[in-house]
Amino acid sequence: MRIIVTSDSHRMKRFIYEIIEKHLGDADLFINLGDGEDDIDNALLLYPQIKLERVAGNCDFGSNLPLYKTITCAGKKIFFTHGHPFGVKHGYDEIIQKAHDENADICLFGHTHIPFTQYLDGIYYMNPGAVMCSSYGIIDITDKGIMAYPTNL
Repeated sequence: MRIIVTSDSHRMKRFIYEIIEKHLGDADLFINLGDGEDDIDNALLLYPQIKLERVAGNCDFGSNLPLYKTITCAGKKIFFTHGHPFGVKHGYDEIIQKAHDENADICLFGHTHIPFTQYLDGIYYMNPGAVMCSSYGIIDITDKGIMAYPTNL
């Protein structure tokens, strides 16, 4: 299973479109971590066939989306959030605790605009960076394990 993770497009719709176009043939799921809800709404009009999960960011004013969510994909539990409810700009202690509380295999967050990956105590953590800077993330879940990494357009 391949999951494409985006965050922080901040009205850079064309980068969202480029990422979707690039992965239409190989992505099973797209996850958006917020701060670009309108951008994703527009993308869904152009690409209604994609499977998408998403949460609200701190700049998604008036959003009805949840601040965090936990889903199961390919037998792996994925916890994701924009990151601001867990203070990720000031450290990762709160989000690490929440990922443990959720029994997550993978924890995704944005907000800092800085790509980040780490494997800690059985959990893969990834911040895909900011779409507005042409950064996004890829997660591959196979029988042999999990690969999670940020990349660029």
